[in-house]
Amino acid sequence: MRTNTSFVRLNASDLEHLLMTMERALEVQTRAQFFLWAQGALQGFIAHESLWCAHGDIERMQLRVECFSNGLTSERVDALVTDRADGLLPRLVDDWLRGGRIPRLLSSEGGDQVGRRQLISDLKHCGFNHVAVHGVREMQGSYGSFFVFAGMDHLPSERDAYLLELLMPHMHLALHRMRMREASGSAVDLAPVTLLSKREIQVLHWVKNGKTNMEIGQILGISPPTVKNHLQKVMRKLNVNNRAQAVGKSATLRLMAHSDLN
Repeated sequence: MRTNTSFVRLNASDLEHLLMTMERALEVQTRAQFFLWAQGALQGFIAHESLWCAHGDIERMQLRVECFSNGLTSERVDALVTDRADGLLPRLVDDWLRGGRIPRLLSSEGGDQVGRRQLISDLKHCGFNHVAVHGVREMQGSYGSFFVFAGMDHLPSERDAYLLELLMPHMHLALHRMRMREASGSAVDLAPVTLLSKREIQVLHWVKNGKTNMEIGQILGISPPTVKNHLQKVMRKLNVNNRAQAVGKSATLRLMAHSDLN
């Protein structure tokens, strides 16, 4: 699907939302903040199920990949996307490079898909009918970024391509700040304090290990209703609906540091 953003126009409400999204991007320093921005302000513009963010030397396909999902992404799907040999992400990067480094829109519902039918079929096999991808225009060594918006809730259009062009610098810099913060060793310490209490992390750890509320209560020396209350607080803080989603988001945000489980 080729893009032509020449005639895309944003109304006053869109422009206000765009400014707010850009301003919020400037606040992103940690993994938790990036996740909340991507699933909040950014989600309001480009609705998606999962966001894969690759960073590194894009030309040489020497990439590290992060996944930010509003649900629990299965290990099978994540492996199909990120496999370095023939995963979907490196194939999407190659398609983007060959297409002129402009936003690329893929859909199982038609459009200009010449030479991309197998790629689209494989994306659909993972449950993604609509996908949009884009990366930074200027790639310098290890500072390139590439983003895959998978599981969009609508057929991607020129509007989505235009928004990706506008937001790409902010996405790239927010991801870069998050990486630099983690490289300094400070982000892992900040995230649990910012979102969950030590007790909530302990409860979530045992949920991840398949324990019931009664079993968790026995392990931690608290009552089952107290365990339930902690879980309800966790789900509200992470904006999820069930235990599995809470475990999935905590893994994405790296909330369960070993030092908080004792």
